[in-house]
Amino acid sequence: MKKLLSLLTLSLLIGLGVVKAQNQRIVVLECFTSTTCGPCASANPALDALISNNEDKLIAIKYHVNWPAAGDPMNLANPSDVSSKVTYYGINAVPYSVGNGTWVGNSSSVSQSLVNQWAAAESPVEMRMTHYLNDAQDTMFIVVMGRALSEVSSNNLKLNVSVIEKTMEYATAPGSNGERIFHNVMKKLLPRPSGESIPALATGDYFAFKYAWPLNYVFDVNELTAVAWLQDGTSKAMHQGCKSTDNFQAFYAKQAVINKVEYTKEYVCTGTMDPHMIIDNLGSETINTMKINVYNNGEVIKTINWEGSILPARSERIHTGLLTFDVAETNNISFEIELINGAPDDYATSVLDLEVKQAELVVNKSFKLYIKTSDEPQLNTWEITDANSGEVILSGGPYDEPGKIYTEEFDLTGDGCYMVTVYDNSNNGSGSGSMSFSLKGGSKTLFTCANFTNMKSNEFSFEKNDDVIETAENSINVYPNPTSGMITVEAEGENEISVYSITGQAVKSLTVNGKATVDLSSLDKGVYMMVLTNTQGETMKQMIVLQ
Repeated sequence: MKKLLSLLTLSLLIGLGVVKAQNQRIVVLECFTSTTCGPCASANPALDALISNNEDKLIAIKYHVNWPAAGDPMNLANPSDVSSKVTYYGINAVPYSVGNGTWVGNSSSVSQSLVNQWAAAESPVEMRMTHYLNDAQDTMFIVVMGRALSEVSSNNLKLNVSVIEKTMEYATAPGSNGERIFHNVMKKLLPRPSGESIPALATGDYFAFKYAWPLNYVFDVNELTAVAWLQDGTSKAMHQGCKSTDNFQAFYAKQAVINKVEYTKEYVCTGTMDPHMIIDNLGSETINTMKINVYNNGEVIKTINWEGSILPARSERIHTGLLTFDVAETNNISFEIELINGAPDDYATSVLDLEVKQAELVVNKSFKLYIKTSDEPQLNTWEITDANSGEVILSGGPYDEPGKIYTEEFDLTGDGCYMVTVYDNSNNGSGSGSMSFSLKGGSKTLFTCANFTNMKSNEFSFEKNDDVIETAENSINVYPNPTSGMITVEAEGENEISVYSITGQAVKSLTVNGKATVDLSSLDKGVYMMVLTNTQGETMKQMIVLQ
């Protein structure tokens, strides 16, 4: 009987009966170096030769640090990813290397005998990966998958992926040590420096992931490649490594995953959505047809018989068309790939589940829309529409400052179902993922949408009734009050604080995150108004400053 698999992330984790076989371990060598390090220039030629002579059994990643002196351009391109690995391994000198996660020593001490020793141990995991660039040559896509040939019992298993540039050659030395040519330079760690967490693996368990990286600080796209390694995040011991290859062969012929569904809503009153599915082909066959079902609370609301072409390791955006359903208090919307090229998936049916709730009813309230802008605020806009007719009632933006919380206030006069949509129309069509917004009706937060890209919509209901009186809420604590200067602000998340004199003049502004201490000792004795703003709304506090 087929398994049914629900995917809420980019990952696929499924099981398969596999006969245990001999499997070569690919050695993982992580090297720390710098263009400002004299000994690095001496150690790197021999180290690079060793890496080159062991291409069949070793992958290498070089992290460029910002010491003994700052200014290494490869560090400046991505200092945070490098810093995470320096901290993880406790590196405090260069040139240093980490072999298979547990051997740490001077890079000049890495030898052929050590590589042979690390490679001699049988690996419990088989891994495969490939990569490609989009047509615009500005984004790299990586597919990595593996399956366990024997048990991997770890409660902190991490899949790490690194984009590397195989060779970077400068016309003149960019640092003080005279080196001009650099190999296996880490460009990006995916999906994050700490890696992707996956459960412990039983014999036969299978995983597959797809990532995208917008290119940044790349000398030559033809020199780009990717490597991956499976590691115990606690002991740091490596289980397996692998390199990207053009001769990639997926483990299954027919296999597709619903990566994500875009243009959805968390709250509805119309009972409609018009989503797009992103589907990854993780099989070896080109997908030409798919039967896709969409369910609401277990009932089929739409069947899509898709035709087209999705090459192995590629993805396709598929428009479901308008979905219509009866609105319940909670609506469980499921997207399921039933058939691939006329047959079931070779292992597991891909299903992605969403929960959609009935929209909030707001009676006779004023509204505040709080928008935290993205890195490109000039491309951030919003609109309020009649959710049934599509008529635009209100709109706003663009904005000037990145990462700033803007407050938009508005009133409605007509009863009905409305939709708020916020756009992050960045140049690459996906946004930075840093944009957030929240809608407040009176004193109640109706919904918050955090860290979305491109666009996000939600619906709410409004009814005009002048007999309803609004009550206030206050969830932020500020003390002591009165104060001699130092106060403590207790609030969740990031808050913008503005302090105004009794005449309305702004005398202080800052941003805090969580519980923080604020110094008001520079202010004259008197009464002040403190306004705290975040994506949940705006709170005002009267403060008395003593001298």
